[in-house]
Order: sequence, then C-alpha cells, then structure tokens
Amino acid sequence: MRKKIIFMILIILAMLAETNLARADLVFDSGYNIFDDSYPYYDEVWVINDAHLDVLGGAMWKLELTDYATANIYNGEIEWLFIKDNTIVNIHAARDTLEMFAAGNESLAYLYAYDVTYHPTGGLKNDGWIEGIYISSDTPFSFSFYNDTSYSHVNIVPEPTSILLLSVGMIGVRAKCA
Repeated sequence: MRKKIIFMILIILAMLAETNLARADLVFDSGYNIFDDSYPYYDEVWVINDAHLDVLGGAMWKLELTDYATANIYNGEIEWLFIKDNTIVNIHAARDTLEMFAAGNESLAYLYAYDVTYHPTGGLKNDGWIEGIYISSDTPFSFSFYNDTSYSHVNIVPEPTSILLLSVGMIGVRAKCA
C-alpha cells in the first residue's frame, strides 16, 4: 500500500511538473544568442525572468518576452513577436518581415527604422499595421498589430543622419533667435 501511495505521489508530481513547463522549444532565463550557423527553426522561443537574448539568425514562429526580459533582433526570421510584463525589444533588422506584433503591460519596442508609416486600420486583424525601412540593412519591412493598443508600445528610433540634421537646424534656430 505504501509503495502505491509513493508511486501515485510521484505520478502527480510528474504531471504537475509537466504542466508548469513552458510550451516553448527554447526558454531562456539568462543571457543567450541565437545564431545563423545551422539555420534552426523553433516553434516558440520564450525569454523570461530578466533574461537577455540576441537574435543573430535562425527562424522562429513565435518570440515571446516576459518578466523584465530584453531582446535585440539583428537578423533572423520571426513571424510573431509578443512582449509583455516590463520587457524591452530592440528591432534593428530581420531577414523577413514580422507578420504580427503584440505588446502589453508596460513593455517597449524600439524600432530602428526610417520612412516609417503607421496605418491605424488594416493588417491581419484590422488593428493596424506599420511599414518602413530598417536603418542597419536598408531593407523594407511591414508588420501587423495584434490589437489596437500595440502601436502605443512602439518607439521609432530615427537614423543618425536625421538626428544630426535636426540638431544643426535647432542650433541655427537658436542662433537666429539670440
């Protein structure tokens, strides 16, 4: 009888452990990089618990950040990007365009791009979409928003030349006013 109880407890613990595991192919809870060496494909990649991830290649269906995580996207294919719970993602470039972007709960996305246009309607879910050109690779992009509040989490970081020209113009305006 005692062996049966212990066996049942072990079964229950195993089932509980299985339900608490992430559904992701990869779960990062410390600093990692995804490279383009073997061009892996992942269904889901989760970055959690104050972790840091640099995406330098590879392909994934879904990249999800939560709990103060940070990701830098320099290359690779990401179809669905979801950020929440005080996370930050820096999007410098991607091999293919994002299909869907979702954001919530005090998260921020910094998009390093120029000629950016926001369309409040349309896209895959009719919640808006955005298009522009990545600064680092001069490649065009476009992606849809998962909901109508996702755009409010996106910050456009302009190209350095635009910032320089704006600074020179402001100096000229200040000199003229003085």
